Amino acid sequence: MGGFSLVLENAIEITGVTVDYKSKISKFLKKTEINTVRALSGVSIHVQKGEIVALIGKNGAGKTTLLSAIGGNLKPEAGTIITNGRVFTLKGSNPGLIPHISCRENIRLMCSIYGISNEEIDKIEKEVEDFCELGDAFDRKYSSLSSGMAGRVGFGFTTSLNPQILLMDETLGVGDAIFREKARKKAMDFMEKGETILISTHSLNLAKSMCTRGIVLDEGEMVFDGKSEDAVKYYVEEIINKG
Repeated sequence: MGGFSLVLENAIEITGVTVDYKSKISKFLKKTEINTVRALSGVSIHVQKGEIVALIGKNGAGKTTLLSAIGGNLKPEAGTIITNGRVFTLKGSNPGLIPHISCRENIRLMCSIYGISNEEIDKIEKEVEDFCELGDAFDRKYSSLSSGMAGRVGFGFTTSLNPQILLMDETLGVGDAIFREKARKKAMDFMEKGETILISTHSLNLAKSMCTRGIVLDEGEMVFDGKSEDAVKYYVEEIINKG
């Protein structure tokens, strides 16, 4: 009797990725040298659809560089990155909103920039307004909001675009407790729909409680990949305590 196997589809395939940062240094007699810093070295990671994965590591470990490369903002020196689905990146809590106009105006303007139809803009505006629960403050200047209120607007807009792959760089570590809880619930809804999330975070509790998997980066290399609680344990014992 024949059997069958369930093949899980990868959302992200990273193979042997190396990223360098280069800067010019002026020397004596106007000589210029190129300084090269290796940010990622031969990183290979496959992320399946529906996973919520934490990227863990010290500052400078390569977390933000990896997310930038996946999002298409950095070109690797070597290796390949393949993404299967719409990719959006949210760094901090602001996806590029303009300080001197209102939240509502920001949402409609950003939708136009993304080429969204007028009918869909109305729907997204309502969705973001409902998510934010700001009341009259939704029509105040974005710059007048607290960090928590601003975080709700940025996160609400980015997730309303229905990304299939969401890259979050320290997003859930900003803002107030209300924002973090609303963002966590929205992220869990994403997972239930089969969408994929990569979170760069310094919050080890968040990594353990929210993520199904943890990847530890250290000095540009992947040094651990496994269950989130095991990744946190490795990071604390092998990197923090021995650092």
